[in-house]
Amino acid sequence: MAKTLNVAVVGATGAVGDAIISILEQRAFPVNNLFPLASERSAGSVVSFKGKSIRVARLDEFDFSSVNVGIFSAGASVSEIFAPKAVESGCVVVDN
Repeated sequence: MAKTLNVAVVGATGAVGDAIISILEQRAFPVNNLFPLASERSAGSVVSFKGKSIRVARLDEFDFSSVNVGIFSAGASVSEIFAPKAVESGCVVVDN
């Protein structure tokens, strides 16, 4: 059995974040847990993944220590602040 990964999508409620989540599902990427993250303004909204509704969490309150891969698509200023924090927690970061 392939290893499954805990994946965070930063900017999950934007157009690119939505596309990333769709591609993860379409390509059967081995996601164990999906953590959709966004700003305070978008937190609390819901995204769909593998037939489940997942509530979007606030990026500024998120602990990346349980995440294997973080896919960032929220703009350079957001990545500049939060990508290093994710890496320090042991997360591999892919920044759009």
